[in-house]
Amino acid sequence: MDKSPNKFFDELLMATEKQFKKSPVYQKQLKLHKEWNYAVCATPIIKAKGVIFGINWGGENISAQTKMPDGTDISKYHFIKQSRQFLEENWGLNISTINFNYTNLCFFRTPKERYLSPDDYELSLSLFKEYISYIKPPWILSIGGKNLKVLNRFGALKNIKWHFDKQGKFKGHSGQLWDWNIFSVSHPSARLTSEARQTIWEIVTAEMKNTTNR
Repeated sequence: MDKSPNKFFDELLMATEKQFKKSPVYQKQLKLHKEWNYAVCATPIIKAKGVIFGINWGGENISAQTKMPDGTDISKYHFIKQSRQFLEENWGLNISTINFNYTNLCFFRTPKERYLSPDDYELSLSLFKEYISYIKPPWILSIGGKNLKVLNRFGALKNIKWHFDKQGKFKGHSGQLWDWNIFSVSHPSARLTSEARQTIWEIVTAEMKNTTNR
């Protein structure tokens, strides 16, 4: 019998704590007398639904996650608010009722992403893969392109295509992460025109619909 989402979450949370205690960033926070900690996800785990992911959890001096989140605060996330129209109109998401999954590539929390080393990412990558493999999502959407740079460093991507705006300056991606369809769009904080952002979202959305037969 398949594990329930709650059972899976509890096991993955335990595995996350173990990996975190091995990480360079854990040693870094001890030296700084900080408690950055870790988290698995920001929404309830829903099998066979899409996954949106960022790079890692921000914040400082926050307790480690202890239970499956209800996701009620996801609508307050800046980049979710900035992308809400695209996600709801084109990707079939409902930010209020949460019919999708949200996590980060690295489960380890830091005030800034620059605190993470390649070893931190490598230690967390197996956790992220477990999460994705359990959900079996029709698509995975990266908010921002940094995630793909990290994943490519570890040889996790294949058949990647680049999708540019009309000026050829900003880009989105599509391809495969392990056995799953992955896509990326520009981060909402990226400095690009509304037209360029719209173009990238439209191209990547069309790729997603074509790939998943939606």
